[in-house]
Amino acid sequence: MTTGTNHGELPRLDPTAVAVFEHALLLGSVGRRRPDAPPGLGLAPEEVERACRALLALRLLRPAPGNPDQLIPVSPDAAAAEVVGPREAELARAAAHIQSVRDELQSLMPQYRAARRARSGEEGVTVLPDLAAASAMLTEESARCWDEVFTVQPGGGRSPHHLRGAIDRDLAMLGRGVRMRTLYQHSARTSLATQGYVERLTAAGAEYRTAAELPDRAVVFDRAVAFLPRRANGGSGEGAVLVRDPDVVAYLCRSFEQHWSGATPFRGTSEAAYKEVGGSMRRALVGLLAEGAKDEVIARRMGMSLRTCRRHIAELLEELGAASRFQGGALAERAGLTAPAVPGPHDGVPGSHDHDGVPGSHDDVPDEPGAPAAPVTGHAAP
Repeated sequence: MTTGTNHGELPRLDPTAVAVFEHALLLGSVGRRRPDAPPGLGLAPEEVERACRALLALRLLRPAPGNPDQLIPVSPDAAAAEVVGPREAELARAAAHIQSVRDELQSLMPQYRAARRARSGEEGVTVLPDLAAASAMLTEESARCWDEVFTVQPGGGRSPHHLRGAIDRDLAMLGRGVRMRTLYQHSARTSLATQGYVERLTAAGAEYRTAAELPDRAVVFDRAVAFLPRRANGGSGEGAVLVRDPDVVAYLCRSFEQHWSGATPFRGTSEAAYKEVGGSMRRALVGLLAEGAKDEVIARRMGMSLRTCRRHIAELLEELGAASRFQGGALAERAGLTAPAVPGPHDGVPGSHDHDGVPGSHDDVPDEPGAPAAPVTGHAAP
């Protein structure tokens, strides 16, 4: 039995105390100076005395009127009201005080936001110069998000390290009822880490789709705040640009919805997921060949490694019987391989190799060549 004395801690009932209380109920009282041991329990007098002290502290025993040497049992309801009631009232006062402090702090948010907007200038743009600043602000906006977040994430599969860093934050948003949508490129489907991440988040309510080509990285919270990579003057994308201008954010929202409507659902590890996008990837590849794009450009725009890109170009040219890239593009266009897709169960094309032209299964495709590590890679990675 714990008799705790620190900070008014109450003792807890143990089998000995319960047996003594039941004994008092049976006999109507128990002696205080020489307490009787309950028969058949084999308790020593000092054990019964300790139990009586605990029962007195819990108000389950009290001195009998006119005979303080006898202890009589008290209703547990009455004991709870006397012992627990004041502590509940104290907790309620503490909770009210905490909420009052929270409300006072939150009341400063309008001034904080107004000051931050003023510092960011008339364009509603704040430059976050490095990875640490971008990550900190993304975490802050993630915690504040209440309605929806959508992300455009070009390149291949994300690294396991970045995905592990994003999963708790993303699950927390989904737990608050935030709608989460993410656009990947088709090549991300071949990443084991990305497959597992998407499968887990999809089960929690997130939505994912893929497309052959995507614009640059972007994340938008509640259609009010957007994060974009820093690309001005040939910038590498290190850090981010935080945009609050309503017109710019509205444009990004419209662009996302347009890409989302034409993208293919992606739910994780299904083998059929590769077949669903094979034709789309093939059409994008032959279209870029027909434009005369270089291998490095094709790899970057399709979100795959240069080695994987060159392998699929070689396979395509062999299938078409073309002696050159230019001839391959022309033959593909003549064969209708660059025509718009006709919806179908797998969107495949005749003569495709492994998974209808998708890079080999479970090849983790690196990020866009030359791009820095993304500060957030689950729902946001400017």
